[in-house]
Formats: sequence, C-alpha cells, structure tokens
Amino acid sequence: MGSMGILRFGEFELDVTSRELRRIQERRQGVPAHGSACVRLQEQPLEILRLMLERPGEVITRDDLRQRLWPDGTFVDFEHSLNAAIKRLRAALGDDAEKPTFIETVPRRGYRFVGSVPGGAVTAAASSAPHLRLVVLPFSNLSDDSSQEYFSDGLTEELIAQLGPLCRGQVGIIGRWSSMFFKGSLQRAREIGEALKAEYLLEGSTRRDGSRVRITARLVEAATETQLWSETYERSTADWLSVQADVAGRVARSLLRELVPPARAVVAPHDHPRAYQAYLKGKYHWARPGDVGLDEALRWFTEAVTDAPDFAAALAALARVQVASAEYYHEVPRVALVAARESATRALTIDPLVSEAHAVTGDLQRMLDGDWVAAEASYAEAIKLNPSNGAALRSYGLMLALESRYGEALTAVERARELDPLCLGTNTTGTWTRYVSGDYDSAITHCRHMLEMDPEFVSAHRVLAAALLQAGRGDEAVAQLDVALAFDPSHPVLLSWLAHVKAVLGCRSQAQALIARARSHERTRYVPPFHLALAHTGLGDVDDAFAALDQAWLDRDPALATLDAEPRFEPLRSDPRYRAVVERIKIPRSRVGV
Repeated sequence: MGSMGILRFGEFELDVTSRELRRIQERRQGVPAHGSACVRLQEQPLEILRLMLERPGEVITRDDLRQRLWPDGTFVDFEHSLNAAIKRLRAALGDDAEKPTFIETVPRRGYRFVGSVPGGAVTAAASSAPHLRLVVLPFSNLSDDSSQEYFSDGLTEELIAQLGPLCRGQVGIIGRWSSMFFKGSLQRAREIGEALKAEYLLEGSTRRDGSRVRITARLVEAATETQLWSETYERSTADWLSVQADVAGRVARSLLRELVPPARAVVAPHDHPRAYQAYLKGKYHWARPGDVGLDEALRWFTEAVTDAPDFAAALAALARVQVASAEYYHEVPRVALVAARESATRALTIDPLVSEAHAVTGDLQRMLDGDWVAAEASYAEAIKLNPSNGAALRSYGLMLALESRYGEALTAVERARELDPLCLGTNTTGTWTRYVSGDYDSAITHCRHMLEMDPEFVSAHRVLAAALLQAGRGDEAVAQLDVALAFDPSHPVLLSWLAHVKAVLGCRSQAQALIARARSHERTRYVPPFHLALAHTGLGDVDDAFAALDQAWLDRDPALATLDAEPRFEPLRSDPRYRAVVERIKIPRSRVGV
C-alpha cells in the first residue's frame, strides 16, 4: 500500500483519488506522471483492480464483483461483462491468465490478486491457497456405545490432518471447527458446500463391535451431490492407523487423479493400539472450546507417548498442548514451554515432515529464544508441508502482527479463516491484529460478530473491551468485562483488565481492590504478572508495573511479546526501563522512542 490514496504493486501504482493507473518505471525515466505514463483503463476494470488491491491474497468472488460493479437493478449480461472487464484488466497489466503475475483465476469462485503489495504483501508462506476445497464432515458414530464418540471425532480430525500434506498445493482442506459445526446436520451436501465454499465433501461412519471396527467413507461432489467414490473397511482395532492412511490416500488419489504422490508411511505405533486410543482421546479433548479440555488432552497425549515413544504425531500434539498450557496459564509458562520444546524436538527427530511440530517450533523460537527470523522459517516450513494447517497460519499471522506487518498478518489470518471460517481462535487473531493496528472500529465489529457465534467466548469479550476503551467508550468496556467475569469470577486476566479500565476511568480504589482480588488466587492458580503490569500501568504505579514485567520475562510469559504492540502500555514508553524490557523480547520492530 502507498499513502494518500496510492496503491502500489509491481511496476504499477493506482491513484485512487484521480482514478489513474500509472507505470512507475516509465515515470522514473522522466516521463511525466500524467500523459504517456498513464495506462488507459476503463471504469469497471479499474474498480476490479482497486477491490483486489484492497484485499490482496483474498479470493474476490464473482458475487462480490457483481454487487460492487453491477448492483441490483442494473440489467447486463453479467458473465459476459465480467469476463470482458477481467480481460481488459489483464491486457492493461500485461498479465497472462495461464501464468498470472497479478490476477489469478480461482475456478468456480472468482479471482485473487497474487502480486506483491508493499505493506500488504502476499507472503510466500500464506499465499499458496489451492483452487479446490474439501470438507471432511464429522464421521457418524453408529456404535451402540456413545462413549466411542471420541473415535469417530478423532478419525475425522486425523483425516483432516493427513489430507492436508497429501493434497498440498492442489486441494485446501477445511479446518475442524467449521467441519464440526455440521455434526449431525441434516443439511444437503450442496448447502454445506455453499456455506463453506467447498467443492467436495468426505463423509462417513464408524461402527465398533468388540475388537473389530467398520469404517465407511464417501466422497461427494457438493454442487451436484454426486457420490464419486465410496469404500468400506473392516479391520481389527490394531489396524486403525493403516485404515486412516488408506482412506486418506484413496481420497487424495480420487481428487487429484494421481497428482498427489502415494501417502507416505505413517510413523506411528502400529503395535500399540492403546497408545493410539489415548491419542484419539487427546484429540477429542483438545478440540473442546477454549481451555476446557486442555488438562485432559495433556493427560491423554502424555499417556500416548509414554506407551509409544516413537509416535511422532502424538509428540507434536503434546507439544501443541504444552504451549497452550503456557498461553492459558495452566502452569508457569517457562516450565510448559521447555517441556513443549522437548516434545517438538523428539517429534521432528522421528519424522521431520510433521507440520504441526514445525509450527510449535516456531512458537518456541519466538517465545523462548527471541529468534524471530528462525520462527518465521519454521512457520513457513509448517505451511509448506501442510498448506491447510490453519494453526500454523494463525501463529504466523500473529507473529507478523507483532512485527507491525499488518497487511501480511491479515493475509495469513484470512487464509486460515478461509480454511476454517467458524474457528473462533482464528477470528480472534484477525480481530486482535486490527486492534493493535489502530483500527478499533473494525475490531469492535469483528468482536461483535464472534459473540453472535458464541456469546460466552471470553477472548472476544476481552478484545472488544480493549477496543472500546481505546475508542473512548470506557463504560462499555467495563460492561464487556463484567459479562466475561460472570463465566469465571476468579479469572486473573479478566480481573487485571477490569482493574486497568477502572483505573483509566478514575476509579482508583475499585482498581486496587480488583488487583488484590486477582492476587488472592495465587495459592491455587498462576496469576500472570504481565496482566498485573497492565493494571498497574492504568493506576500510574510505574515501579510496580516494571517489577511485574520483569517477572513476566523471567516466567517467559507468551503475552509479553504483545507489549510493544499494545496501546494500553503507552504510558510506560517514555520511561528508560521500557527500552530494556522490549530489547529482551527481541522483536524485530520496536516503537520505542516513537
């Protein structure tokens, strides 16, 4: 992006105000900014280009373009007019539809800008969005025993995980949050496909009877509701892993017509069915909202790797949960992060191609080492191995936002959101990025959208409160945190954030009481000093704030990386001690002194 209404890309710039497309290289050679340097472009192609440059890397659907260029009441041959406008745009840019530099056609959906946009660039790690999309619908549990639900849900998630690397670059795999939304749904395949913008659906069922399991899988084309392929497997419980690899490989071959190489051998404990059952139970609990199932997931993944030390996927999953234990403060962050490093390193030693382990390694390089360059490389490797790894894209987007690379961050998060549009975690990262970039109105809108999806989603209440406060709506911020505290009255982060708002509003005694209330829980749970530092900042207790930040550094609190991006810490930035804290975190970009 440029300034003053100038959008730059490649050798071109689009002046939004004068509505002119210019070739920068010609202008630098002495050609005036107007006249021969201008590229002739009609109104509709120009508007299409503007829309794409505003949303680089994002699919602009044909419906989006219809509404923007030909609103209701405009009578034209839409298909012919749009195709002609795109053709004129490509001609003006010298672009090739077969090998696009700027405008890529996304079959059946629309178009995407794939060129480089300074300040909002389509990054290599986040731009590999496949043209086709597949959703693995939750497999039905047909067993009489409802306690076997974990197996059908676990199989669904494992197929999502295995299909991602198999189909990379060709088919995008919708994430599990959006998939699970349709569990037990009676909606037709066409309706589900339209809702998730997926061309294909994989559905099926499981039935366990003693030591035998019967798995049926069907591949369906969503638009026509045509069954393309089906298969039934009857195996002993000891063969569950090979069944998964077989199903994933067969679906990939059916979709891609041999474009995807045969499935590599799954490095997992075939001789340890008990470990695999523990792994599936861990997946089941990990998929529960927020941190509700975190402790149970940790227990089951630990049991899986204890029974089968060579189970790379379980080690990677354990590492992911251990990082979450640090982020949700289920224990001192440093302890959880060190344990996660051991798990992730073991996973990659056994199998270097486990995408999830590379993503966790990126988290640890950033949180423990302050090596942001290495972290970016690890995220890129995770996404390369599995472009459908929404968690890796989300973590990568968060890192970019912390570096103030907001355009790139939103591109990565939007890619993750496309893969799993109903995932609240991904939506939160996008909303938080808008918040730290100073776009408070947009952050407020997105938070309210998330709360429409889940009124009890605490993270949305928190970010909404922060955005409302920055927008000068402190009383509304208090109301949001009060709602969140109703779900967990002893939550130390919520208490600290409310104390900060109260302090900013001048309610000093109430703020101090909230801090005391948060600290009163120190005997039973970890009370993160980073968030206490926020409360002290609101009160103007600068010494207490820096003492808390020093402790947060010793504890390696993952939230400490947000310090320099978080506008609520602005009162500390003129203090010489602030520079020292930020330098410990080693963020490549710092606002110190700004």
